[in-house]
Amino acid sequence: MEQRYQLVYKKTKTYRVDYTYDNRQRSQVDLWLALPAPSMTQRSIRILSQTTPRETALLPTGNPLAYYEVGTGQRVVLSFSFDAYETRLVPAKTAEDQTDGETAGAAVLTDEERQFYLRSTPLVPVNEDIRDEALRIVGDAREPIEQARRLFDHIVAHYRYHWPPTERGALAMRCHKKGDCGEFSFLFAAYCRALGIPCRTVIGAWAAGKFQAHAWNEFFVDGVGWIPVDASVAAAMKNPLKQLAFVTRYGTRSSGRRYFGSLEGKRVIFSFDSSLPLIPAYPDDTQPPVPAGYQSFMVGGEMLAWGYRSQQGTAPYLQPAYVRFAGKPEPASVADYMGTWQVSETAFGAAASLWIKRMSFALFFLCLFSYHGLSLFHMRLEWLNTLSTAFFTLLLLTLILRREAYWVTYLFAVLMALSLFASLQLF
Repeated sequence: MEQRYQLVYKKTKTYRVDYTYDNRQRSQVDLWLALPAPSMTQRSIRILSQTTPRETALLPTGNPLAYYEVGTGQRVVLSFSFDAYETRLVPAKTAEDQTDGETAGAAVLTDEERQFYLRSTPLVPVNEDIRDEALRIVGDAREPIEQARRLFDHIVAHYRYHWPPTERGALAMRCHKKGDCGEFSFLFAAYCRALGIPCRTVIGAWAAGKFQAHAWNEFFVDGVGWIPVDASVAAAMKNPLKQLAFVTRYGTRSSGRRYFGSLEGKRVIFSFDSSLPLIPAYPDDTQPPVPAGYQSFMVGGEMLAWGYRSQQGTAPYLQPAYVRFAGKPEPASVADYMGTWQVSETAFGAAASLWIKRMSFALFFLCLFSYHGLSLFHMRLEWLNTLSTAFFTLLLLTLILRREAYWVTYLFAVLMALSLFASLQLF
């Protein structure tokens, strides 16, 4: 059957990722660390430095999995660079005329891959309730891309972005009608799989400095490939302030609807999918009882002592790591459970413009709020208003240079200009 759509890829930037895990506990920590796997949006992966693992295995997703036994005070490091690619889903005839991007060849999954990305997991359950609801949502749509589009539109319209979530998983998302990027991705994957559409959660981060964890989806269509979807960003962008924050902070596209079949190429992928097997096996049978006061989380409908138990021999997800503590962790910050990472742009000009963007954004709002806050007390410091306009002008120029400006930023520019003219009594 002739395909109606095709994916087009275009290189955006080269990024460097520096990951670190420091064992601050009083005993050994076992660490399972997902190593980067190539994909159409993350290519030419170059390992720059890596602590030698005790053991390495290959996950069903194609990710190498490194295992470490980290002694007290020891550090595990992983640094790599990669070329990032933006993605666009376009009509097949349009793809033939593309001159600023490349198209992918015919894509197929093996039977084992298809089965893996259709399976039911605690975070992504596939059951009759999910299937019935998915069928109701897609209505008379029969083509997989159109079915996925209707699922995307439904989730964006009826669910709200909220962080942090109280529970993890698609069932919790259905119950509470709100969640973070993980819950959006788990629910979308569950709906797709219930309709026989292979789908996976992509676990990664924004390529925007330290940490900035994120998750999204890809669903597979024969002959087209892995089509990206980010329902959480689309839902968050219904709020104009969040839209401005996403565009300014992460360099996202300005329209939420463009996050079906399209990604901006400003992210790093750590691993694919949920409920990944831990190799070597997690020693649940020999692990002592959960210590008193150990914080547990509701994950996929069951309480999980994260970092002290596995979930049926698997890690719920690898972002990019899962750990085993010998006792109650002290300290117990996010860095002790996941490690830390920094993503930076390798080109000097790109890195400099990113720094200028963040600096001017922060100083703009600082001056703006200070000016209006002091005005409430009849202290009109016009130089603050002038400074806020100057910093916004710098921000706008940087956004234009980075191709991240959109209508809200231009509207702000007009309002700032009017405010400046008024303060200078030019009217």
